[in-house]
Amino acid sequence: MNRPAPTFDRDRLIRLFDELSQELRDGRATAQVYVIGGAAMSLGFSRDRRTEDVDARIDHGHAALLQATRRVARRHGLKDSWLNEQATAAIPRTPDGQARTLYSSAFLTITGASARHLLAMKLNAARGKDVHDIEILTRTLDLRSKGEAVAIYQALFPDTPLKKAADEILDACFARPEDDRYSDI
Repeated sequence: MNRPAPTFDRDRLIRLFDELSQELRDGRATAQVYVIGGAAMSLGFSRDRRTEDVDARIDHGHAALLQATRRVARRHGLKDSWLNEQATAAIPRTPDGQARTLYSSAFLTITGASARHLLAMKLNAARGKDVHDIEILTRTLDLRSKGEAVAIYQALFPDTPLKKAADEILDACFARPEDDRYSDI
């Protein structure tokens, strides 16, 4: 029988990052990580958001962080890939000058993708499971039209046409009356 994948809410992510920091301290190492996807949403924009993993780009301390991640995974019965770099190809090439620090210790710094970068990545993926995140991000950015969202996408993915599914998600998002769009923030 297959067990459902564990999910991580904001509080659990912070506890796991605390353990990673401790592991790095014990190994006399430091690391810097940029998170995207569900982890960035949970930590930066939607406190109740849960995720199945932490999609990340490890910017410093790669080997030490991966070792620490495996040790934390073993302690908690998690897959070694609970923090992984599998989605790095989805990150826009344009640097994220608005990335915010979401977790910081003397040994581990985690920044999260800005709302603009997350919106562009979510539109590029255009998956049904991203609809709620896209709605949250358009509200966070105070976007008033589909055109504003498309402009952000095109600025960050200039060589990639917007998928039909993303176009339809945005149509649905901006078709809702403004009061409804802001009712569950």
